Amino acid sequence: MKMLNLLILLSTVLYAHPHTFIDVYPTLIKDKEYVKQLDVKWLMDEMTSSMLVMEFDQNGNGKIDKSENDYIEKNYFLSLEDYGFYTDLPCRYKVSNFKAYIVKNRIEYDFSIIPFKKLKVKGFEVKFYDEDFFVAMQLKKEFVTQKIPHKVEDLDGDWYYGYKITYK
Repeated sequence: MKMLNLLILLSTVLYAHPHTFIDVYPTLIKDKEYVKQLDVKWLMDEMTSSMLVMEFDQNGNGKIDKSENDYIEKNYFLSLEDYGFYTDLPCRYKVSNFKAYIVKNRIEYDFSIIPFKKLKVKGFEVKFYDEDFFVAMQLKKEFVTQKIPHKVEDLDGDWYYGYKITYK
């Protein structure tokens, strides 16, 4: 019985690991002291990208054309709404301006997050994570290139890991 329990435990642990690794590059767009939108770039890992490039670049020209972009947005990106686009803001928001690229054989998603509520830049906090731990989000200090004062921190959610950026 102990062996059966151990096998069940191990089988569930094996499924609880990231399948995709995404580097997150956020850019805060502000209007005076308020958040206008957050532009986000996701750069996917090489392994995931190699599989997706074969699926996404249907005509094999090495870039994402408009029809391919529309297909990716509809069939891949918009389904991530169920997961909050792996982004946690202090209010509801909409996502727009989606564009996919192939950059040095890696898939890149660019999109904008627009809050429905007026939020001040000072103290604005955004978290990037996947509670199901299928996607590992990575946000390094050097990924934030703009001059708005901010702090990047690790986010430990017990069974998942992520990052938080707070604007000062």
